[in-house]
Amino acid sequence: MQEIGIERQRSDKPYAGKVFAAVHAHVSDIPYFASGLCAKLMAEGFTGYLIRTSNDETSGGKSTAQNILSNETEHAAMAKALGFKDVFELYYRSHRMNEISPIELRGRLVLLFRFLKADTVLSYHRDSEGEPDSDRWITGRAVEEACWAAASRNDFHEHQEAGILPHPVRERYYFHVRPGQPFNRVVDISGHIGQKIDAILECRSQGNGNAGSLLRARLAKEGRRLPLLGGDDRTADRAYVRQFLLEDFRSYSRGHDFEYAERFEYSVPLPEVSATVDEYIDKNAVKL
Repeated sequence: MQEIGIERQRSDKPYAGKVFAAVHAHVSDIPYFASGLCAKLMAEGFTGYLIRTSNDETSGGKSTAQNILSNETEHAAMAKALGFKDVFELYYRSHRMNEISPIELRGRLVLLFRFLKADTVLSYHRDSEGEPDSDRWITGRAVEEACWAAASRNDFHEHQEAGILPHPVRERYYFHVRPGQPFNRVVDISGHIGQKIDAILECRSQGNGNAGSLLRARLAKEGRRLPLLGGDDRTADRAYVRQFLLEDFRSYSRGHDFEYAERFEYSVPLPEVSATVDEYIDKNAVKL
């Protein structure tokens, strides 16, 4: 059984100057699985960048073009709500990512990790077992491969010729997407639950961000109302998310002294080889 680590909010900025990249396939995935962690890391000094691999053309219930546009707009608004510095869109066709070259996707991610100098990466678990959404496991596998390739001087050497040098990704957080998926880190997100709700609210084409206002309107036509939903659409949407869509994140915190949590499998940072060598020299070198 894995030992479970608890990651709590820090009041200082110990990670000033550090960079993380959050990579997902669909607009609503980061908001649900990792928005609390993203907000926490940025509050602690990280600069965050958001990368979406698919165009989400199959989500929204409208034409392909309208779905692409609405999801792109909502993605930008969600990134702003969480405080990301910039957003990168790869625009692969949703639910058809198994058609693309794995090497192409890996290369594009390697380029971004090197260009951004990403120290930390957040994405799907590298194990695709039980994941029905091929966009997710294809993205997760490519991210895993890109993390180690980003540090290699012999992979995608053309990047170096353009002045973009190899850069090691030191740590990774893998989303906990479904029951039974392994995790070894519980992150206290209680101080950022408002931002998590704000992020989910922007996911209207997918993710139930406007479910509260839709329910409020339906009940009004039936001559009924729920006091929970308040007197306007924004209040209704926020109340719906808090009441009905955050139960998993409340359950993850049970047994701990905080209210909301997210789960991850955390990959412990590997020590730099040069630092290991220097440490050995300091302990063992003798005078000539």
